[in-house]
Amino acid sequence: MVTIKDVAKEAGVSVATVSRVLNNKGGASTETITHVENIIKKLNYKPNRLAKSLSEGNSNLIAFLVPTLNNPFFPELVKEVEKFANENGFNILLCNSDDDRAKVEYYLDSMIDHYVSGAIINSLHVGPNDLAVLEERGIRTITIDRANFEHPYSAITVDHSLGAQLAVTHLIRDEQCKNLVFISGPKNEKSAIDRLTGFTLALNESENPVKTTICYGDFGIESGYENAKALIQTGKSFDSIFCANDAMAIGAMRACHEFGFQIPNEVKIVGYDNVSLSSYMYPPLSSVDQCKRDIGKLAVSELIHLIKHKNQKPKQYHLEPSLVIRKSSGGN
Repeated sequence: MVTIKDVAKEAGVSVATVSRVLNNKGGASTETITHVENIIKKLNYKPNRLAKSLSEGNSNLIAFLVPTLNNPFFPELVKEVEKFANENGFNILLCNSDDDRAKVEYYLDSMIDHYVSGAIINSLHVGPNDLAVLEERGIRTITIDRANFEHPYSAITVDHSLGAQLAVTHLIRDEQCKNLVFISGPKNEKSAIDRLTGFTLALNESENPVKTTICYGDFGIESGYENAKALIQTGKSFDSIFCANDAMAIGAMRACHEFGFQIPNEVKIVGYDNVSLSSYMYPPLSSVDQCKRDIGKLAVSELIHLIKHKNQKPKQYHLEPSLVIRKSSGGN
């Protein structure tokens, strides 16, 4: 591996001169700068970013802790975060926790070991004390959505109660659906609880009677499929299904297709997340859009602002989702 010393020797200058050229700090003639740059290209020298991070105690890395990559929403969110981070000169250290506390602890330690400058946290298994440790180490933080606690650091939340209200109101408006199934996420997961709250509020505000059935999944495709399949096999009567995320809605659609239910003529289905795959389902899936592009851009911009301005006070951001109506619930 070519080192900065090799470049200096080949160019006939000091290591300090090469360093100034690499960091655009001047201190050398135009001829010397051009000569050193040509030697760098000739030797194909690449600066050791890790060594620089170790010497400076920070890096151009932003850690992004996600709960899973099985839910299609999170890979799409990762893509948005990475895009905006790269545009601003930062790289992403992706940490997939699989919602496992042991893996969370491993990645929290890795963030410190890699001298990340900031961390975007989306995990039920990160608490206020974890954030405090990162902040004390100079790692600025921002949480997204899933935190089950109040904390003094920057945060982005989405009004999932409103999102569920929009979906359920759409299904039951004008007595369109009278027998509604809600496939919720895990009972202890904050965003799932918020969506269940919105589901209940929409029913309470309805002037028309609606029969309801609530099942619980794990946000995975299979749990949506198994819940819908079980309802069908037990002879449960329903004319609509609202799922707490698109993955479970896709599973529920598969079960309905297998048992010959026509969507939307016999069963109307609405999901949540508006992942890219939703518009390619058959029929295209209606879904609540929870602003992943806005989340990605906002998380990165806020974190970079915190990194560059050490005394900057944290901020709390609240986003409102919208409903995208497609053919699965009777749209055009």
